[in-house]
Amino acid sequence: MFTSLHALKSLAIEMSNIELSIIIPTFNGARRIGETLHHLYGQKIDSPIAWEIIVVDNNSRDETASVVKSFIDDWRADCQLKYTFESQQGAAFARSLGVAEAQTTSLLGFLDDDNWPAENWIDEVIAFARSNPKAGAFGGLIHAELEGHEPPDFNVMKGYLTIVNRGGKPFQYKRSDKPRRIPPAPGVVIRKQAWDEVMPDPQKLLIGGRNANTMAAGEDAEMMFYLQNSQWEVWHNPKMEIWHYIPNHRLEKDYILKLARGYGLSNHLTRLSRYPSWQRPLVQLATPLFTVRDLIRLLYFYLKNWTVLQENFGKACRLQVGIGQLWSPYLRLYGWCHRMMLQGSPQKIVGELPNKIYSLALQKKCI
Repeated sequence: MFTSLHALKSLAIEMSNIELSIIIPTFNGARRIGETLHHLYGQKIDSPIAWEIIVVDNNSRDETASVVKSFIDDWRADCQLKYTFESQQGAAFARSLGVAEAQTTSLLGFLDDDNWPAENWIDEVIAFARSNPKAGAFGGLIHAELEGHEPPDFNVMKGYLTIVNRGGKPFQYKRSDKPRRIPPAPGVVIRKQAWDEVMPDPQKLLIGGRNANTMAAGEDAEMMFYLQNSQWEVWHNPKMEIWHYIPNHRLEKDYILKLARGYGLSNHLTRLSRYPSWQRPLVQLATPLFTVRDLIRLLYFYLKNWTVLQENFGKACRLQVGIGQLWSPYLRLYGWCHRMMLQGSPQKIVGELPNKIYSLALQKKCI
């Protein structure tokens, strides 16, 4: 009986015009995805629309599939909840599959499995999209939803945890702005037409998603820069609010320091993604200059602040960012050295480093 009702509801939604497809990639998200789905189920939509949610299981090894499927048959009538599986690891691949399976020709919304949208989030997405037809992408405010108490250095941690509040007035993220900015990835909405016109296949992205070894990431920023480099506008809409759930273990200082290092390690590839493909070889030629500049900055910062690094967590994080930036043009080499150190093989690094550098140079992947 439930299966028949679900099939009839799916058919009715498929025959209607899907205005919004929400894509949620998840990896081992059995303990997180349920609360996110509860917040989507509770959406209060004043102007009825047809919409759908696509949960993309990115090779999970827990009970993610069972949790999602437990919601499907008893889901709300104006929305179809779908589960799909992507075996190739990486958020970019999961998002790409979600887009491929989306029925919308209008809007794509992207949430992480720990993002809780406000009850009017969909209403505000639709209203802004209809009022700003030239907006190819737009994001909003991201608040923190902490599992436990707020730690003393939380204001320092916010940026690394993607807790972002850029004010209560809408504005356009312009390519000419200094510094150049883009909306944060959680809760961003992209027009399907803009996605089809601008986004490359995941295999062609410079940044493949967060690396568990180095904590380097940035594929979300790369995609936003592609949009910002196009004729589409990119906007901030403060009426779209989500809460980012943060468990206690992600507030540990060692974890934040790793995130800060990863943020720095993403610097070079993120820098490249800001430029059209024909300009990137010229940027690559300037790599030695970037390295010298970053080394001077890092040494200056360390000499100026070394006496306070133990008690000043903000400066300790900035030091890690600087170290990451210095290594960022040589990310593959850094990753290899990091793995050797984790394996307790410093002698192996010394012995094999020249061969590794030569190998990467031949592959043209060391810068």
